[in-house]
Amino acid sequence: MLKPPKSMCNQSIILKLKVEDPDDIYGESTNFDEIKLDNCVVHARTVYEGSNNNRQIVANATIMLYSGITTPFIELTKDHLGSKIEYNGVEYTLTNVSESRDPFSNELYQYKLGVI
Repeated sequence: MLKPPKSMCNQSIILKLKVEDPDDIYGESTNFDEIKLDNCVVHARTVYEGSNNNRQIVANATIMLYSGITTPFIELTKDHLGSKIEYNGVEYTLTNVSESRDPFSNELYQYKLGVI
């Protein structure tokens, strides 16, 4: 699949991955590992789901991380939901991680992150 040119992926984010504390039985830990990710694409727009008057906000921004372009390109899973992402001084919460794979090689192509 075609990836965008690296010159068009000019946004940076700070990913604050939630660190699990084995002694925290209620999951209220507020410890985070910060990683700066360069060369991503951020679409800061509200995404709705539903119809007519029954719509709900599912994301305030969508972030695209491309393998071979975003540095560092780290592995993300559903376990990272609830982590924080900082972009342009605004902190968002990671609510959705979608991965796309190349249909010919089955290699990971990109992550699409939904944040609120």
